[in-house]
Order: sequence, then structure tokens, then C-alpha cells
Amino acid sequence: MIKQVLASLALGATAVLATSAQSPEPPMRKAPLQIRLLPQNGSGETGTATLLDGTNGLIVKLRLANTTADVQPAHIHKGTCDKLDPKPTYPLTTVRNGMSETTIKDVTLAQLEKAPFAINVHKSTTEIPTYVACGNIAAPK
Repeated sequence: MIKQVLASLALGATAVLATSAQSPEPPMRKAPLQIRLLPQNGSGETGTATLLDGTNGLIVKLRLANTTADVQPAHIHKGTCDKLDPKPTYPLTTVRNGMSETTIKDVTLAQLEKAPFAINVHKSTTEIPTYVACGNIAAPK
């Protein structure tokens, strides 16, 4: 009886290992990707977005200079800064005093690099339609 239970457990463990080997997860980038955020609409706002794969998902850190407001919404959108889908794909933590950090669960940098995406920052919570900074997410060449 004990031999049968042990044999069953061994077969089950082998099946689990075989299943996980068949469905690999997207590769995680070891080095962070840094993106320049360029001013839009004459804002003068510039900065960087640092993206890196973490254990719980994609970590996005925004640092802005010459901000026009203390509180500014930010998002990742499909498209590029030149042609942005107005509907956000991933909301980011609101930029406060020029800084923000967000973890997007179950997303990797490799996934974002497969299609055009961009990070944009809005002028303020009351002036959402006005973009003040943007940067394209692109794999390093």
C-alpha cells in the first residue's frame, strides 16, 4: 500500500514538472529599461521612467522635473507618443511632487516590448486631456 502511494506521488510530481516545462513564462529582463520622458504641449516637463521586472510584476518608477502640478495622473497606453490610444491600458500611481512608483501585477517588460506602448503624464487631475510628458517603451537596440 505504501509503495502504491509513493508511486502515485512520484507520477504526480513528474506530471507537474512536465506541465511547467511545457508552458514557459516570458523571459524576465535582468537590467532595468530607462525611458526618457519628453515634454508635450509646451510644458517643459522632462524626466525618466525606469521599468524593471520584479517578483510580483512590472515595477514602473517615474521621476519628473519642472512639474506643472503637485498631483499628476500617469498611465501606460497602447501606441506611441505621436499616436496614443486615449484609453489607458495600465494606470500608474499618480505622480506626486514629481515622483511615482507602481507595480503592475502579472505583466513583464518583455510583454510591453512586443507592441508599441507609451507612458504619458497628464497636466493635473482637473486637466486630464492635456498631456505634459511622454516616453515610448521600446526594446533597446
